[in-house]
Amino acid sequence: MTAGDQLTIDVGEPNWKPLEANLSPDECADFMYMGRAGEIELYKHRWTRRYLNIGRNSQSFYRYCGGKYVEITQAEALDHVRC
Repeated sequence: MTAGDQLTIDVGEPNWKPLEANLSPDECADFMYMGRAGEIELYKHRWTRRYLNIGRNSQSFYRYCGGKYVEITQAEALDHVRC
């Protein structure tokens, strides 16, 4: 699945559920909520400054690449954000 660059970032009420479903409480503390792009929640790591993009279903992960969100594996998403 890809979500094109026509999506706008909505910064409303934070949705921590997708992050909390995938990381420990200690790991969650290292992220800031940045908003959502469609059905994708955007979290920024406090130290690496990289984004962890998780679908609202808590099971889909995305990387913003070439102007769109491209679905990747959970392992790829976590490796990217932790580097």
